[in-house]
Order: sequence, then structure tokens, then C-alpha cells
Amino acid sequence: MKNITLVITNLVALLTTIVINYLSNTGFINGRTMKTVSDHYHNFFTPASFAFSIWGLIYLLLIGFVTYSFFILKAKKESQIIDRVGAWFTVSCLLNSLWVIAWLTDYIGISVLLMILLLLTLLKIVMNVSVALTNPPFRIVAFVWWPFSLYAGWISVALIANIAAYLVKIDWNGWNISPVYWTIIMVILAGIVNVFMTWKRNMREYALVGVWALIAVAVANRDNGTAIFLVSMGTAAVIATSCLIHGIKNFRGFGNEI
Repeated sequence: MKNITLVITNLVALLTTIVINYLSNTGFINGRTMKTVSDHYHNFFTPASFAFSIWGLIYLLLIGFVTYSFFILKAKKESQIIDRVGAWFTVSCLLNSLWVIAWLTDYIGISVLLMILLLLTLLKIVMNVSVALTNPPFRIVAFVWWPFSLYAGWISVALIANIAAYLVKIDWNGWNISPVYWTIIMVILAGIVNVFMTWKRNMREYALVGVWALIAVAVANRDNGTAIFLVSMGTAAVIATSCLIHGIKNFRGFGNEI
């Protein structure tokens, strides 16, 4: 009974989040869209618009997770995954929705705090289901590991962009350091985080989202001089190479653990 309640709650929470995110791009909320706010606080770390298409993949994978949860309700061993995720998924949906509202109503500082909480919630789920630390059947990798790995990977990069937008809002002078140099620092920081997650948590999918995001940052800055473009592309290449080396080194067949 507990599991079915969790699964239904997760389904309702996800559908609500998808609806709110859809409305966020129509101007229904506060007469603004995600893009108009992003453009208003544009900075060198703002990625090219194509980067945000990854939300479609993330939501598709999350739908897959919720659907998979219904199928394993009566599976004695595999249904443990529902308990491990628990109410954290619903919490993540709530934080996602609140972030959208805060962003569109120009509470950028609050949106940063909400995104930090969202990232921590997703990492909690990642730890609870032992993402990339066991050797489960492929269905668990596809319907549990991938959704939360990609989601957490995107939010970790989006958080940097969100902080950058907040700094623009408060007219931070960067201690008189050039915005170009600060952007390069943020790009390198993103690279370090993604390489760390690859080698310490085996989360190559998480890191590959970083590759996608940094390529988008590079594309957005292709006409703003060469420094940010080159550093972003170079960092993306380093992350991708790191994932390739790690994947070759850690290649293994799928087992039966959960």
C-alpha cells in the first residue's frame, strides 16, 4: 500500500511539474518565459538555446522511471527501489516547480537557493539507489540510473548559470576581474566537477550532460572572442575523453544485483 501511494504521488508530482514547465514557456506565468528572463540576465555562461532541449530527454526518462515503478510494484526484490527513492522524487518535483515560479517572478536569489536544494535532493536519490555502484539488470540502468544521472548532471551545470544570472542582477563587479575570466573559471569548475563525478562515482552519463552544456556555452560565445569558446570546447573535450577512458577501463557486463 505504501509503495502504490508513493508511485501515484510521484506520478502526480511529475505531471504537475511538466505542466508548469510547459506554461513557463508560454508567458502564462507573470507574462514572462524562461528565455526572456534568461536574456534579461544574459552573461557569458548562458548556453546557446539548443542546450535546453535536453529537458525533453530528461522528462522522457523521468516518465520512464515512474512507469517502471508501476511495473515493479509486486516484484519483491526490485520494488525496493521505490522505497529507496521514497518521497525524494516528489520533493524534487516540488522544488523544480517552485524554481520555475521564482525565476519567472524575478526572485533570482531565491531561485538559486531552490536549485541548490533540487541538486542536493537529486544527489540524495542518486546515493539511495546506488547509481553506478552496483551491477544491475539493464532495465534498472535505463529506468532508474539514467534519469537521475542526467537530471543531476544538468542541474549541476544549470546551477552555475543560475548563480551567474543572480550576480548580473545584483550588479556584482567581480572584484574588478573581467567577466571573461570569471566565465573561464566557471567553465573549468564545471569540468572539474564532471571529471570528479566520472572517476569517483562512475557517473559518465552525468558528465556527458556537462559536455553538452559546455559545447552550448562555447557556441553562445563563438562571436565574443576566442577565449571562452576555446576553453569551453577544450573542457568539453577533456570531459568526453575522461568518460571514454573511464568507460573502457570499467567496461563490464550487466549482472543481477540491485
